[in-house]
Amino acid sequence: MHKITLSDGRALENLELNGNNYISSTIIDDEIFKDNLNNVSIDDGENVVEHTNMKLVQNKVYGTESWFILAEKTTTELEKERLEEELRQAKQRNVDTMIALTEMYEMIAGGSI
Repeated sequence: MHKITLSDGRALENLELNGNNYISSTIIDDEIFKDNLNNVSIDDGENVVEHTNMKLVQNKVYGTESWFILAEKTTTELEKERLEEELRQAKQRNVDTMIALTEMYEMIAGGSI
């Protein structure tokens, strides 16, 4: 049996392994994995392997079981995430600048009327 401990400390226990599918005898919702795979430990009963930057490849429900696959993100995926975060931050800085300029304009316009 396998045990997977997620970033927030929650453990998925008594998992069977079939190929690269972990099988849980209960249904596991995708939400448990969301933003929770940065640091994952997988215990196969003999060894514990630490993983970083994992992703949920799939989570399929068959009857009362969940079959899910976790994998490490590729360097391309990590780079894409980094660039998307930089873009998000740049957009926020742009919004902040526009708000500041609008407030300054309103102060100037308000003072001269």
